[in-house]
Amino acid sequence: MTAFKREARRRQATWRAAKRYAYGEHPKGQPNGSMLADEAGLAYKNFLSDKIESAVRHREQHPQKHQTFHGPRLRNNLLSSMPMCFNLFGELHQYTTRLSRTGSALWGVERAGVGIVFEWSPGRLDPSYTGDRTAFDVALFFGDRDLPQTVIGIETKYHEHATTEAPPRPHRMERYREITERAIGEYKVFKSDWEARIVGKPLQQIWRDHLLLLSMLQHDSGRWADGKYVLVYPRGNTAYAKLALDYADALDDPTTFTHATVEDLLDAHVLHEPNTEAEFRERGSAARTGDSWG
Repeated sequence: MTAFKREARRRQATWRAAKRYAYGEHPKGQPNGSMLADEAGLAYKNFLSDKIESAVRHREQHPQKHQTFHGPRLRNNLLSSMPMCFNLFGELHQYTTRLSRTGSALWGVERAGVGIVFEWSPGRLDPSYTGDRTAFDVALFFGDRDLPQTVIGIETKYHEHATTEAPPRPHRMERYREITERAIGEYKVFKSDWEARIVGKPLQQIWRDHLLLLSMLQHDSGRWADGKYVLVYPRGNTAYAKLALDYADALDDPTTFTHATVEDLLDAHVLHEPNTEAEFRERGSAARTGDSWG
């Protein structure tokens, strides 16, 4: 339990109490102030506007093959990064003008926004991609529906801290290495010592998400012209800030990777209606600091 995690729990519990939403329970049954009771969760009180709620409902109504998408955790858990992701990007859903402004302001994409999908992969367990269950928390698409598009694949973190993963199993590693080496040959993405820096280290999770983006750019379908993988975390989550810098240092060409704090994205004032942005900041700051969501 880091100081950041404790502060995140306090902020979300304070926000819940200020809204007078009943607290819920930890999965093991203990009362938990950073969980919503089922009544509030089922009423979508974890989400900050009607437009965001609409985005959540739309995703729930459109399941994807082999998805990992847990409805109660999404609706009830105030600390989960997935509700934060919906609250951060949900007002782009079905609002292509706002999506276009967001692509231009945040990532320099000068193409029209065409769509946004949460908890999305082009093909979970599909060997023509990464062959595993890796998915973006949200993917934004730009361009022409009938031509190769630009994709921004985003991973959001809130109170999580970086952990060390076991090296991938050999059959997974074979595909991961293939994507990586092709990215080096075609785009010079990674430095020559990438394996020593990444595999079996805390950087491995970021790498696997990045490989999903790279596998799309390499795909025989030609559906994607270009794209970027973006890691997003609150300013207070210094563990992920360090991890992002370490990962960037493992790259020779950073064109397909970037990272940003939640506060950086909010400060562009393109993601939300003004009232929703204010509510987002209030929920994160919980009357103690200006940082959002931790």
